[in-house]
Amino acid sequence: MTQRERFEQLYHSGKRSTRQAALLFSLVTAIGFILLMSEERQLAELIWFVLLVPSIFLVKIWARTSTLLRFNSSPEYTRLVRLEFWVAMGLVALYCLLMLTTLLKPEQFGLSVVVAGLYGIGWIMSSKIDQKLAKIDPEHVTHKVYERGKVDSFPK
Repeated sequence: MTQRERFEQLYHSGKRSTRQAALLFSLVTAIGFILLMSEERQLAELIWFVLLVPSIFLVKIWARTSTLLRFNSSPEYTRLVRLEFWVAMGLVALYCLLMLTTLLKPEQFGLSVVVAGLYGIGWIMSSKIDQKLAKIDPEHVTHKVYERGKVDSFPK
């Protein structure tokens, strides 16, 4: 399968997961609004920041991972795709920790700095894994190629 064909599959998978995320967004927003109207402001904020954003990320991450796993069955490629998934899951968990800390204990600035630093390390790890995937499989659609392809400037 060529990189262009893979891009098309990833793009359609991304569009489908965006629709799923929009439905999830509507559901969680409705729950948050109901809580806000019942004067449970802090609980509504927790629902919004700790449930909504991470769940949308998880839908998108899962769609990308499951699509990538169909492209190449080599053990090394599969291992790296799964590793990238777990790094992304770790980033979502760090985001939740950062939001919980900010909402519940805003005076814990030191922990927020540590979490932000770990978040940066996670992004770098994800980028390195993506580069390794491109070395293993020359037709791998990297994040950079995917972003270019979405705006109609596909490199190949």
